[in-house]
Parts: sequence; C-alpha cells; structure tokens
Amino acid sequence: MKFTSSHPLPKQAGRSAQPSDEIVAETAWLYYVRGLTQGEVARAQNISRPTVAAYLRAAKERGLIAIKLDPHHLRINELCYSLKDRFAVDEVHVLPANGLQGKDLTKAVSEVGAHLLLNFVEAEDIVGVSWGETISLLAEVVPYWPKGHLKVIQLLGSMANPLIMSSERCTSEIARRLDGICINMNAPAVCSTKAVADSLRSETIIAEQLAQLKSCTKTVFSTSPCNTDAHVVQFKVATPEDVAYYQSHGALCNVVGRFLDAEGAQIKGPLDDRLFAVEWEDFRRMQGFMVVSGPEKAQATRAVLKGAQVSQLVLDDALAEAILALD
Repeated sequence: MKFTSSHPLPKQAGRSAQPSDEIVAETAWLYYVRGLTQGEVARAQNISRPTVAAYLRAAKERGLIAIKLDPHHLRINELCYSLKDRFAVDEVHVLPANGLQGKDLTKAVSEVGAHLLLNFVEAEDIVGVSWGETISLLAEVVPYWPKGHLKVIQLLGSMANPLIMSSERCTSEIARRLDGICINMNAPAVCSTKAVADSLRSETIIAEQLAQLKSCTKTVFSTSPCNTDAHVVQFKVATPEDVAYYQSHGALCNVVGRFLDAEGAQIKGPLDDRLFAVEWEDFRRMQGFMVVSGPEKAQATRAVLKGAQVSQLVLDDALAEAILALD
C-alpha cells in the first residue's frame, strides 16, 4: 500500500521556499516512527531524497524531534565522562554490575579488561605487570594476540605461595598470550630484614632486574584497600602489624606493595626497605591500565587516580558512582 501524504509538497516549489513545520514533522514521522527508508519517504512525499535529508535536519534544528538515549546507557556515559574529567584519565570503561558482587563482579570486570588490554599494549612496549586476584583473572582470559617485540616485566618480587595470582604467574601468562619476552624477578617479594634485602640488592643479577623496572613504559595493575584482609597480608608480603602502621599514618590503599594516602602520595614505613618492587615514583610516571571492581574500593581507587598516571580505567558502575560521591 502506498502512503499518500495529506500535505504533499508542490513539485514546483521554489528552491528558496522554506518548508512548513507541518511538512517537516510529517517527513520525520514517516522516517523515525513508521520506519520508512529515505527513498520510501521521498516517493511517499513526492520529493527527492536530498530534500528528505534536508527536512530531517530541519526537524532536529527546529526541535520538532528529540533523540532520547536509553537511560541506562546515558548513565554509563555520564559516569565515564565524569571520571575522565575529574581525574584526567584518557579512557574510562564502565561495566554495569547488574547485581554481581565479590568474585563474580571481579571476574566480569577482569574479562572486559582483558580484551581492552589489546588496544592499550602496542608493539615494542615494555609493560610492567602487578599481581592479585583481579590481574590473575585478567591474565587467564587475555586473547592470544602477538604484539611484536614486547617485553613484559614482573613489578613485584616472587612469593612462596605458587597460586596463580602471584606476580610471576600473572606476568608469565600475559607475556605468553601476547607473545612477549617475559622478565621475571629473581628475588622474593619481601625479606625478613633490611640487611638481607640490601645484601640481595647488591647481587648483580638482581640489581640489573631492579634497574629494568625503570624502563617500563606501561603498567597493568589493580589496587586494594589498606586493611588486614587484603592479599598483601594473606600472601605474607606484609604483616598485620605492618598494615596497622601504614593505616595509622593515613594509608588508604596498596599498589604493587606500596601504600598511598588519600591524595595518592606514598607513605613510607617498615615494609618499604624490605620490599622488592617497582619504586612508586617510577611507577607513577608510567602509563597505567587499571582494572578494579567493587564499591568498597572507592577510596583506594580514588587515591590511585590522584597519585598515578592512569591512562585507561576499567571498573563497574557501582564503584564509579562511589568514587564520584567522595568529592
């Protein structure tokens, strides 16, 4: 059935004639509501396709139609842009939590981060990799995608516990999937005393590996709140007494073994001289790919965003809202 307009435009209308709102609105109705193509609208209105396009533009300019975004996507976009503007992040990716919590949420956010990582890492990059549950889950699902002349370096020393979330395992897995050269650290994450740590640092091999950390151009990491439930305590990198010291001096989070206050400044304490990890001043100059989840990490995430150079941020919407609510 051919649709016939009740208000056809005369064929011989002059080029300078301005179409009425009625004609413009009817054209928009045919296209946006009825779902006709521009060609079908042209035939129905007895006008040319360029004229249809011009009428559709006029409908927008005159306010006769309004484009309405889905509220869900609009909210996600607002969170992304608010975080980008507030913390000078190049790219923010917000994942709807959709009721997920705990490890399920961490896994979902990590899986998204694993695919986005391919756009962050480029050939000839030197990428430092952190550790923990989030980075472990990410490493497990990074697509196999050779990058070419890529170096992947362990940012924190090795641990006695062989579980996959250790720094050396995360580094090895990401390097394997991106066909990069893996550089592990031949030192423990932490020593019992400063004297033992200083002795190890004087060893040529370890000294060279620590020096290589400064060459990293990019990092892949997460963060955790400064409390005794964090992995830094569970994996015996820090003791509960160590954490209590940093907490008492204002620490809110831990990143690659370093403790930060609310403004992202490092708080030094009893662990730092015994720790084998990238120095915070070196780390904060590198382009960071940060993956984090859960509103309980809002203060920790905000601290990192204020203190480090986070180029890309992957998180859930509940955490994004909690961060923005802090300011």
